Amino acid sequence: MGTFLKYLFYLVLIVVIYLVGRGIYEGSINEETTVGSVVDQVGSGTKELVDETGNAVENAVDNYRKAPKTEVDAAE
Repeated sequence: MGTFLKYLFYLVLIVVIYLVGRGIYEGSINEETTVGSVVDQVGSGTKELVDETGNAVENAVDNYRKAPKTEVDAAE
C-alpha cells in the first residue's frame, strides 16, 4: 500500500509541475499571480487533462471495436 501511495504522490506531483509550467509558458502565471489563482488554474487544468484523457481512451476503444478483426496464423 505504501508503494502505491508513493507512486500516486509522484504522479500528482508531475501533473502539478506540468500544469504550472504550462501556465508559465502560456503567460497566465507571472510575478503578479496569487497562489489562489494558481491553485484554481491547476484545478481547472487537471479537470481538462482528465476529460481529454477520457475522450482519447473512448476514441481508442471505439476505433478498436470498428477495426476489422483478422486471424493470426502462428505457423507462418
